Amino acid sequence: MSSWKKLEEEVKQYAQYIWSRKAESDRLAGVNFDCVLTISEIEKVVVEVTENKSLDKIRGDISRIQIIRTKMMGENIMVRPYIVCNFQPTQGMKDAGKESYIEVLSFSDFRKKFFDFDTYKHVRSSQTFGSAVDPITGENDEAIYTPVGYEVLNSDEENAERIAQRIIDGKKVILLGDYGTGKSRCFREVFNILSRRVEETLLYPIAIDLKETWGLESSVEIIRRHFNHLGIGDSETDSVVKAFNGKRICFLLDGFDELGSRPWSEDKKKLESIRRHALQGVKDLLSNSGAGFLVSGREHYFNSNKEMMAALGVREDQAVIARCKTEFSYGEFHKYLELNDINVNLPSWLPRKPLILKTIASLDNDKISELFKSSSGDEIDFWYNFIDAMCERDSRIHPILDPDTVKHVLSRLASLTRERAQNVGPITESEVVKIFFEVTGSYPNEQSTVMLQRLPGLGRVSSETGDRNFVDDFVLDGLRALDLVNRVSSSDQSLSNLKWLNPLRKLGVSILSREVQKRNLTSLFITYAKQSMQRNKPNKVSISDILSSLNQIEIDEIDFEGFDFMEPHFGDLNFERANLKNINFSGGIFESITLGKIDPEGVLIKDSCVERLLGVSSSGGVPSWIKNCEVLNYESIDTLTAIKKSGLTDEQTMLVSILIKVYRQSGNGRLEHTLTKGLAGVNKKSLKKIIRYLIANDFLVTSKDNGEIIYKPVRKYQERIEKILNELDRSTDEIWQHVTMLSAKS
Repeated sequence: MSSWKKLEEEVKQYAQYIWSRKAESDRLAGVNFDCVLTISEIEKVVVEVTENKSLDKIRGDISRIQIIRTKMMGENIMVRPYIVCNFQPTQGMKDAGKESYIEVLSFSDFRKKFFDFDTYKHVRSSQTFGSAVDPITGENDEAIYTPVGYEVLNSDEENAERIAQRIIDGKKVILLGDYGTGKSRCFREVFNILSRRVEETLLYPIAIDLKETWGLESSVEIIRRHFNHLGIGDSETDSVVKAFNGKRICFLLDGFDELGSRPWSEDKKKLESIRRHALQGVKDLLSNSGAGFLVSGREHYFNSNKEMMAALGVREDQAVIARCKTEFSYGEFHKYLELNDINVNLPSWLPRKPLILKTIASLDNDKISELFKSSSGDEIDFWYNFIDAMCERDSRIHPILDPDTVKHVLSRLASLTRERAQNVGPITESEVVKIFFEVTGSYPNEQSTVMLQRLPGLGRVSSETGDRNFVDDFVLDGLRALDLVNRVSSSDQSLSNLKWLNPLRKLGVSILSREVQKRNLTSLFITYAKQSMQRNKPNKVSISDILSSLNQIEIDEIDFEGFDFMEPHFGDLNFERANLKNINFSGGIFESITLGKIDPEGVLIKDSCVERLLGVSSSGGVPSWIKNCEVLNYESIDTLTAIKKSGLTDEQTMLVSILIKVYRQSGNGRLEHTLTKGLAGVNKKSLKKIIRYLIANDFLVTSKDNGEIIYKPVRKYQERIEKILNELDRSTDEIWQHVTMLSAKS
């Protein structure tokens, strides 16, 4: 299609948006016009399109329009004319048209009659984007964006540019991630990219924070609420409402999880119904949108991808699901340091999270050196030292409070978030003052009020409210553990009746286990767990946390004598040590279960939802003591990155890589150099031993191609190999045992 013809078609499309009438080329009084719209029996709109930059050409079009206008007036039909140029017309051209009441304008200005995007962009960019706010001021986070990758199933990582291009191409992108993993920053960056490319793509991004749209049930209501919130007039809103189901408006919707809560211990079907109803307006908007879009929310808000797709009104084969990583990659980590002028040498084991890096950068060099030296390369030690450094820094800034008081206030506030549907908060200003009073015995004075407004680890939700969130779950999880151990050790009578929703995750469980052993509280914790279960106390999360911690400390087995624990909610339950014995779990939520090499004695998990099962790679490896459970995710070993993260020994990793590439990947065999391609530092001696063993025992056969050995599968062993790959370190197969022995010898 020629550039002129393309311009003509785009002018017609925008004319239809502007006047809500069909636009087409037509002949009036014997003269052809590029675009004609019939407004009524007595009114027509005529648009001429030109690429010719000559003033004479414009004057010729004006004369022609004037002749037709006069003829049509004789038939009592009014003609409203426009001349649209694919360039910026000169003032002389505009004046020539003005004399005859004909508007001469550029295509860009013509589009603004439909929607003044430049104004929208300016107003929207000045507002906050979800949780992408400065934690102190609550205003837009102005830190330089660090380009990061987002994980996409069966694809390479994608960046914000690639996500924007998918939207331009008409794709439906769903971005998932927990709080603080960068969803809102991605959302803002994609908006900026699409905004810069509007002239090229003619696609307008509309960026809506869904927390603004609570209770709205239609697309029109959502659009109007958004524009009203920005203070933009009804005319612009009307234009977007008219065009949202076309291909010129793309919606970026941030925070589908902020439209409804997710309590854990109620009826599953009822919860699905609540979430579906809360997203009714979003579904209406997305299912009727004719362009690509981006919608984001928490990873585990829905019980399954199937429920998510149904609630959002998206077909699974249409959607691209991207996931935010929990922390920076090594390269992204160093890019962040460079962009934010953080000039310190940090150890490779440090959690690569912005809050941690910002806090470290605020410390003096001596404190940084002390922090890493005292941690001795251990994440748990580092957490303790990091929290102490944070609290000491704030107590120096505001000497009114000592470091222990700051830590106590923070741990109590962390406990409050256990009851929040959003996990990290929000916490109101009055709740902060109340906790301060409970900890210190007095209400804050002017100095301590200032200090409370900037407690470390807490950030403003937005500039419009004084509410706070915890800005990083690394800080939050450990503080929750400290609060729990303090409550149990002080025999807090209210603990067992609290309605907690959010359990400890891996770090929090590890810190709780450390505290239990350090304070010699094992017997007290066992007693609390048994008595709370026997009395069927409401706070199932606290019981679950305690059982998780007891399951991984150095003690003898704990016999629960066949007790049934109904509706538990575990954040992280690890059976590598497996101290729990003779206990049944049913009707619960298990966010993460890690299996050990040996099955626990007398443990049964049934009729529950397991969000992530580590230690096996598919349903074929699920042990018999996990019955009738919905397992949403297994330990992935389908990609090289997943194999590396699986926690296997080097020799086991080599075996898995070989078996996957030979038995699972398509083709008739694999060349020798591809078997462990991508694995760093492969021990060639061990690799040769593994390959020799597999060949000698007929699990691999060989041939040659141009002198290079090709390794092929023996298909009669396919089922056996699949079982090994499903069970991983729990496998008792002689192949796995042989390679495990090689690991022990190396």
